[in-house]
Amino acid sequence: MRFLTLLVIGSLSLSTASADEPIPLTVVSFSAPDSAHGRRWVRFKEKVESTLGDQVALNMLTGGQVGTEDNMLSSIRRGRAQMGILSIGALAALVPELSLLIAPFLFESEREADFVMDRYLFKPYAKLLATRGITLMKWEDGGWHQMYGRKPLRLPTDLTNYRLRSSATEATRLFLADAGADVIVLDFGDIVAALDTGLVDGGVTTSVMYRVAGLYEEAPHFTLSRHAFAPGALLANKAWADGVPPDMLAAVSAAQGTMADNRQLVRAEAEDSIASLRAAGVTMHELTPEERRAWTDVATPVHRKLIESIGGEAERIYDIILEGKRAFAAAEYPATFR
Repeated sequence: MRFLTLLVIGSLSLSTASADEPIPLTVVSFSAPDSAHGRRWVRFKEKVESTLGDQVALNMLTGGQVGTEDNMLSSIRRGRAQMGILSIGALAALVPELSLLIAPFLFESEREADFVMDRYLFKPYAKLLATRGITLMKWEDGGWHQMYGRKPLRLPTDLTNYRLRSSATEATRLFLADAGADVIVLDFGDIVAALDTGLVDGGVTTSVMYRVAGLYEEAPHFTLSRHAFAPGALLANKAWADGVPPDMLAAVSAAQGTMADNRQLVRAEAEDSIASLRAAGVTMHELTPEERRAWTDVATPVHRKLIESIGGEAERIYDIILEGKRAFAAAEYPATFR
């Protein structure tokens, strides 16, 4: 799921504001008011006002005025925006190695993903982003990527020549193509029309976006494949983060909530969406162990293709991921590693 949320701390640089002037703090988001992210922004506003008061001029704009994630990222890098929450898919345009996080069947569970990302990947990715003028502050969670279609999609053979929408993310495109699908890259906003006209017959998204966009009306089969994690990141313009008073940066970060709390909100919303979809008559398909193995057989070679396509630090990062997965397995199942 693309994270369509951006925090903008003014359009003025700190160097042009006097010490007595409040620092502009504008929050821009595509989050629906009744969504997990929308409710989170309400709490953010309350916390910033209570902790920073007139040190900041808070302006909450949650109607998507900034535009696309590409625009958001450009704004942060140029210093027109100072902070933002973006999807890994969008950030991979800046740091291609981030695409590894959404490699198919990379993580077996949320617990494993959290463990590896927090303990093994935060620092390596923070260093890569820092070289591009970005400070990584926190990981964000967008849920699991799942598959949907007009028919059941339980095995890779079900995708043969089947028209599926993909985002521009390379990991997703490679995975669907290797499974035999006829892959069509579309922006999320174009999916409903594409389903209506028959341009596509299904695709990949999270349970929340599948429900919110009403995709189930044209494609009522939803496969709980959990085949790719969909993380994002809370970022800051590095020059701004290095120059803002540390207590203010800490207060803004704290107002965002902890990674654990934010993950819990998103995951609860995902479960609620699945329950709502069941009630609406959507056919849910839970993969059997045998079916899941068939998918992982397709997915495993995609990892190598992705590493070779990305280049750069991809091989080193992938080795760190595998190291983290081994450490998680040892912690979860110690008897196996005696």
